[in-house]
Amino acid sequence: MPEKSKHKPFNELIRQIEAYGLKNKLAKLARKEEARRPFRHLPKQFSKGILIGNIAIVPKKHTGTRYIYIIADMMKARILYDDINLKQTAILMAHHLADNNAIPTNILEYDSCFASQLFNIVNAKRMLKMLRKEGNEAAEGAQQIRLQTAHDLADQYKAKIQGIFQSTFST
Repeated sequence: MPEKSKHKPFNELIRQIEAYGLKNKLAKLARKEEARRPFRHLPKQFSKGILIGNIAIVPKKHTGTRYIYIIADMMKARILYDDINLKQTAILMAHHLADNNAIPTNILEYDSCFASQLFNIVNAKRMLKMLRKEGNEAAEGAQQIRLQTAHDLADQYKAKIQGIFQSTFST
């Protein structure tokens, strides 16, 4: 009894594609799908972080549970950016760099503003703690407002970056 070919279902599929004239339609669909993708490079996980093309994103412990992200060109062995605060910002930047495109300046600006608000949050918490120890309730209320404002602004900048990230990578 002859052995069955392992590729028979595949060969049958090819025959059906050709018989129904689907080859060109499938090629057009493939090109259309490729055009919808914003970037050519797919991210790959490696031991130190994420690799997108020849661009690496490496997390570095910053304070407490916060990380900052370093973006490096692995081919040239040099650091391109070393103080990115949000992972979404780092991923967007790495994709643009891997495709040799200019990084939109608003992304870096929003990330910098986010970092500034994180500093304001830490400072406001420190001041609030000090005022509570002193028992200065009047100044404590004003400091509480500064803290809430800093939180709100940080959330707004993070939402802007998240919106850019979503619109860039959603289909």
